[in-house]
Amino acid sequence: MPVPHHPSGIAYPDDLKFLKEIYDAVCFERGFHCGSPAAVDLARATMDLFAQGVINEAEIRESLEAYLGRKSTAGELLRTEAQS
Repeated sequence: MPVPHHPSGIAYPDDLKFLKEIYDAVCFERGFHCGSPAAVDLARATMDLFAQGVINEAEIRESLEAYLGRKSTAGELLRTEAQS
């Protein structure tokens, strides 16, 4: 469900709930633990997307998957775990 983007860049409670649902789902799918460097990195990326005006759930998820595949704390952790 898209959330109307606020031009001010402010995330209101409904926005945060929407973003947290996406964040929680991606953390679960990727096996990221709350507070881990990968989870913190994912949270920042999620909020950055919202601040840039990306409000469609599918677009956010697609962008996060692409981000996680590139060099990032989360991506580095995934590559390290895969090599183990």
